[in-house]
Amino acid sequence: MQIMQLTYPLAPDLEFPTPVVLAMGFFDGVHQGHQQVIERARHLAAQRNLPLAVLTYDHHPALVYQKLTGDAARYLTLKTAKYERFAALGVDYVYEVNYDYLFQAQTPQEFVDNFIIRMQAQVVVAGFDHTYGEREAAMDNLTDYAQDRFTVVTVPATTVDGKKVSSTRIRRNLSAGHIETVNRLLQRPFQITGTVVHGFARGRTLGYPTANVQYDDLQRMPGLGVYLVKMQINDHWYPAMASIGKNVTFGDQNPVTLEVHLFDFNQNLYGKQVAVQFLTKTRDEVKYQGPEALVAQLRRDEQEARKFFKLERNS
Repeated sequence: MQIMQLTYPLAPDLEFPTPVVLAMGFFDGVHQGHQQVIERARHLAAQRNLPLAVLTYDHHPALVYQKLTGDAARYLTLKTAKYERFAALGVDYVYEVNYDYLFQAQTPQEFVDNFIIRMQAQVVVAGFDHTYGEREAAMDNLTDYAQDRFTVVTVPATTVDGKKVSSTRIRRNLSAGHIETVNRLLQRPFQITGTVVHGFARGRTLGYPTANVQYDDLQRMPGLGVYLVKMQINDHWYPAMASIGKNVTFGDQNPVTLEVHLFDFNQNLYGKQVAVQFLTKTRDEVKYQGPEALVAQLRRDEQEARKFFKLERNS
């Protein structure tokens, strides 16, 4: 898969390699709805014997319109993970546009002429609620701007449990710890990557050593609590339980950390690049009256986790 990073205005001598079928969207999460858009575009590309391209952006367009802080500035999928999903879905080219003020100030017609036509798009595919151009131009009038130079295909909403699948819905469920719903909307386990770093080593003194996973600050995370997860170390996935929290039993001013306890595992992981898949939430974070009460709860957590993974293996 080839990635082209683009800035408006495009250089006059910039040439795009080939006519394409073009899927448009930011695609944060690459959820079921996004997959339907890309799959529809892939099918049309195969019919026409053309490569499949995706036009997407280097950051969330809302950064141009407003100040984003906290979770609002974070992503369900960081760029590397998103592009890995694109490749797995059969995308040949990614046209990544720097979404800045000048780019967003284009009229819809200017956007079509400056980008879609220059990209040699023969068919343009996007979700029904995709917008483009200065005044949030809708897919309903993209055909007018196309002026018979390309075909427009609009993909309807994908629904689960009678509700539209959207990145907003996934973010809301992720913050609430509804991991099973998140995973159904994504059609895969929610996953983050990071590096194992040194922490306070409290888990080791309690008999529950943990891998402290340092993740990108732009990565949106599940809400605080205890989760059953799998951690990828090299090419193997290990069952584990994880805590996203502030270690409130040991103080009220601690930063949020992701700590993963692997069962029956004693390798040194410091510096290791790992991936963590979230499967289900078991409880909220609780402030206990001392280490003894915390250890008692960790034992109950471990029993529940081992039972969960045993059932999973036997299913």
